[in-house]
Amino acid sequence: MAATMQLTKVESKLFARDPIALFFGLVFPGLLLLVLGLFYPGFDEPAADLDGRRYIDVYAPVVLVLGLATLGLVTLPPILGTYRQFGILRRLRTTPVHPARLLTAQLVVHVGVAVAAAVITILIAGFVFDVPFPQSPLWFALSFLLAATSIFAIGLLVGAMARTTVAAQAIGMGLYFPMLFFAGVWVPRTVMSEGLLTVSDLTPLGSAVQALEDSWFGITPSATNLLVMLAYGVVIGAIAVRVFRWE
Repeated sequence: MAATMQLTKVESKLFARDPIALFFGLVFPGLLLLVLGLFYPGFDEPAADLDGRRYIDVYAPVVLVLGLATLGLVTLPPILGTYRQFGILRRLRTTPVHPARLLTAQLVVHVGVAVAAAVITILIAGFVFDVPFPQSPLWFALSFLLAATSIFAIGLLVGAMARTTVAAQAIGMGLYFPMLFFAGVWVPRTVMSEGLLTVSDLTPLGSAVQALEDSWFGITPSATNLLVMLAYGVVIGAIAVRVFRWE
């Protein structure tokens, strides 16, 4: 436990020294919501195709998931890819550091950044655009934790196998954009066809958006959405530890 904590402390310092990762992980979600709400025409007004709700209300949970996806699929994999490419993992192999400890340290650091980004985004939504704060906070917290776990597990799997920084970036980005589509970034889930919505619910980002949106507005999240995220987190996370390569 002490070794994992020490490793987590080191990884958090390294993350804080990377201005690009820090910006996109911590600042970008809240800034995106602010820009959309202030400058996108009609974003802060009731919309007929959303049953009178505003786009800002619908996109608030989407932006949270976008932040998680950016951290999990764009930021996390290249870190492990870089460590492998430059032999850092090879040197760690001579120490008692088990791969699970390194992956756990990365997971803790990225979840911490994700939580901070989520708090900033929620405060902007509430105080700037009068979006109500999550009305079922416990369900919201559980949904967010499962969303982070499922998305980061995929990022850890990519990072566990990618041989270089470029490979990790390519694979991560290759997963990032299709998943954003199913999360409703370009087409809101509320206007998706029934078949497309079913496929979206089977993806971690689609289930994450739905669970966060439900709990945000006081509705108990669907057991299906929660189980989908849990399954991705447990299964993919276990595979990431199993297939982890030092070099």
